[in-house]
Amino acid sequence: MDTSLVSQLFEHFKSTYGLKINSAEQLFDSQRNLLEYLVRLGRGLENQMFEELGKGYEGATIEKGGKKYKFVGYRDNTLHGLFGEIRYRRAYYVGCQGQGESWIPLDERLGIAKRHTPGFHYFLSSFTGREAYQESLDRFHEIFRPDGRHLVSMRKALDLDYELGGRLEQQRQHEIQQVFQGRQALEVQRALQGTVAVSIDATKVREKLREYIDDCGKKRCEIGFRDAKIGVISQARWDAERSEAYCTDSSYVAGIEHADEFFRRVWVEMNRRIADPRKPRIVFLADGANWIWDRVADLTNESSVLILDFYHACEHLSALCKELYGEQTEPYWQHFNAWREDFLQGKVLEVIGELKQLRAGCRGAKRKILQDQISYFQDNKDRMHYERYRAMQLPIGSGTVESSCKNVIGGRMKQGGMTWSESGADGMLQIRTSLASHRFLQDFRQTLRRAA
Repeated sequence: MDTSLVSQLFEHFKSTYGLKINSAEQLFDSQRNLLEYLVRLGRGLENQMFEELGKGYEGATIEKGGKKYKFVGYRDNTLHGLFGEIRYRRAYYVGCQGQGESWIPLDERLGIAKRHTPGFHYFLSSFTGREAYQESLDRFHEIFRPDGRHLVSMRKALDLDYELGGRLEQQRQHEIQQVFQGRQALEVQRALQGTVAVSIDATKVREKLREYIDDCGKKRCEIGFRDAKIGVISQARWDAERSEAYCTDSSYVAGIEHADEFFRRVWVEMNRRIADPRKPRIVFLADGANWIWDRVADLTNESSVLILDFYHACEHLSALCKELYGEQTEPYWQHFNAWREDFLQGKVLEVIGELKQLRAGCRGAKRKILQDQISYFQDNKDRMHYERYRAMQLPIGSGTVESSCKNVIGGRMKQGGMTWSESGADGMLQIRTSLASHRFLQDFRQTLRRAA
């Protein structure tokens, strides 16, 4: 930037706010004043920018989409810009057929339909996608509205996220059609090399059901729970010092939908991250949920390895030992540690044999508990060769996707008292996964292109 212009701006800043800095507190106050000054400058520049755009006049009568429109004058509009309100005038047209139709060429060209600019929408949703709405608005206002003017309402923030979440979901569905109809290959982004890990899980999200009026005349909402499914595509690496595998460079997909539809979403993300999903070794990690393992075969290649999360298997061992020997007792730890080590050594069949012997001497509730765990380990035994997986330097735990349930979904959508409509929840999932996958800017740009 021209240093003379900086000097002029600085002199104007000093004349407006003064400049006295003799302490850390005064330096802090001056920096806050500087932020407010720059935001006000940005607000003025945004308004000037719209003046430079013209008014969008395209003639007295124009035809669009087979319909004729006539110019009826210029009308004022007020938008939320990045730094505050933008006021401008633009040409206004109405349909010649007299059916109440209108057209505003400038607004259409700029993608302005709901009184906000794309930049405002992008930054506000990047805030609301990370924190609860009130905290997000407070943070947004502190940075982009430090003078306390032109504040954004909660209703506006909610509407913007519903809109953007819907646009992101449309983009995801377009990509799914692209891949499954073979029309066009996805551009590979942040390509993964070597061993790839795919982890899948689900977590409950509180959902708003029907509204009703209680006996006191107050509006109430019935609450239910829906499964929010999440998939994580990661690079699997080996930590030689700790002798264990770990996952890094992850991207995420999520949805509240049938498992068949969700697995299509996972496959698309695999195609986004892997140049050719038929070639690399792909490790699939999950708990024992049938909805996952019944469908994983659709995603595998000849080199794929299917692994039951070791720590989830240990949770089953812990629950069994608790019922048989009491929580945290000496026999509990004795059996839990022994069986856990057997699992690591690939001796799942030996453990199942021991459990069957115990079952023979039990009756009633304990026998049923034993049988349930025996069935669980038998159903998953082909995915429990942990000694082999470690020798292959593969991850044996699905901690990546479990932490995603807590952080990507729960950290924003399961805070105290939060409930969601189905469309609101799915929209926020798309915003959250886009942010967590470090492609929010790219996704946002793409929704603007599609809208155009």
